[in-house]
Amino acid sequence: MSRWRTGVPVGVLTAVVLGWFAAGPAPAGHTANGGGGKQFGIADVPGRATALYPGATGTRWIRLANAENFPIRVQTVTAVVGKPLDGAGRGVPACPSSSVRVDALATPVTVPGNGTADVALTTHMLPGAPDACRSVTFPLAYSGTAVKP
Repeated sequence: MSRWRTGVPVGVLTAVVLGWFAAGPAPAGHTANGGGGKQFGIADVPGRATALYPGATGTRWIRLANAENFPIRVQTVTAVVGKPLDGAGRGVPACPSSSVRVDALATPVTVPGNGTADVALTTHMLPGAPDACRSVTFPLAYSGTAVKP
């Protein structure tokens, strides 16, 4: 069984009704770990709106991409929440990044050879999040592991 990892700083999570903002559906980068150097991509799926506000739970759709000609089984995907930004791209010091949490991938996902799979991650804005966290954007950095079945 081969193992490899990917870590991709992509996409953003936002607390406005306009929802998620992403540059596009294509994977934005890859990293591999030893044992064959296999890779897979993780990117945001654009156009999926989510309204997060203090105490809310939502869904963040991501796309897993496999450039190999055989299927892979993605075992883990996690997201680290970055410092929030306002509409002009400036930091929002009154809103800590810890106000938002993204759950890890709930179950492993098989991605076909030369294919993609869209999956949902559950997002939470903590009930005690300050009002400054409304209408801001939270950048997400993804990482994950996969095996060749």
